[in-house]
Amino acid sequence: MNVGIIGLGVGAKHLESLKKNKYINKIKVYDYDKKKVKYYSKKFQVLSCNNEDEIFKDRSINLVCIASYDNFHYGQIKKSIINKKHIFVEKPAVDSFSSAKKILNLLKKNKKIFFCTNYILRKSPRFIQIKKLIKKNYLGKIYYIESDYNYGRVHKLTNGWRGKIPFYSITNGGGVHIIDLVNFLFESKIIEIKSYANKIVTKKTRFKYPDCIVTIAKFQNGAIGKFVSNFGCVYPHFHKLNLYGTKKTFENYLNKGIFFNKRDKNKFISIKSVYKTKKSLLLNEFINSVRKGLKRQYYINNAFNALSVCFSIDKSFKQNKSIKINYLK
Repeated sequence: MNVGIIGLGVGAKHLESLKKNKYINKIKVYDYDKKKVKYYSKKFQVLSCNNEDEIFKDRSINLVCIASYDNFHYGQIKKSIINKKHIFVEKPAVDSFSSAKKILNLLKKNKKIFFCTNYILRKSPRFIQIKKLIKKNYLGKIYYIESDYNYGRVHKLTNGWRGKIPFYSITNGGGVHIIDLVNFLFESKIIEIKSYANKIVTKKTRFKYPDCIVTIAKFQNGAIGKFVSNFGCVYPHFHKLNLYGTKKTFENYLNKGIFFNKRDKNKFISIKSVYKTKKSLLLNEFINSVRKGLKRQYYINNAFNALSVCFSIDKSFKQNKSIKINYLK
């Protein structure tokens, strides 16, 4: 396969990984920062581009990795589909329900095009282990879920590109990871949400949008959940997760996960499988699926199911009402 990479922030991590992938032949790179293009094309001995259209118009390119700023994703995804190229895009894939609907319609018309969003928590060894234990009924019936996206990098809102683009959603830009994580672990769909937002931490900065959003969710099977996108927190970057089951409770920590199995005693079982994961693991899995022509709809469903919830969360706090999830199909 031949790959084009747009954006050399996270895209540089993908470039490094792709150079080690035996199924990848030619690689072209583009970033609006010409210094980055020059540096990475020389470091990894790949082809450089003066503009993104050099990637889209190159008929030999099979796959485009999109790691540009969020507001450019929609246009670049659309160009990729029109030019018959598979797509691996950083989250969020797109920033509006209408854009997502248009992309889905294009994918329905171009059934050979594969599409994936980089929801990297699906490749965390710890969360993979938890998923297996849930399937074995280790926790019993899960009735309550808490998941927090503690960003811990407020400077990226106040000083980086997120504060400069026309609109930035912390739900789509970060909270989508914990929404997708719960989708990955928990087979029951979220059917209704109510969200609240504030903007206290970044009040006197150029960042214009909420920096903390809390959502209460109802699941199809009767379970309830709480999701938080907390971008202003004084806390390391971390994905908090508590799962409350009828048999056990799970809590996620940086260095380990803990299962509590007694109500009246401080007794627990620790698991030390790795929590963090590399940014390109899902990319390499996706490439294998494209090569074999497998799991196309699986990746599309993952991408748009999480986005459907995220769009509803933003709609809920703006309209100050409960929202039933309208899943993109």
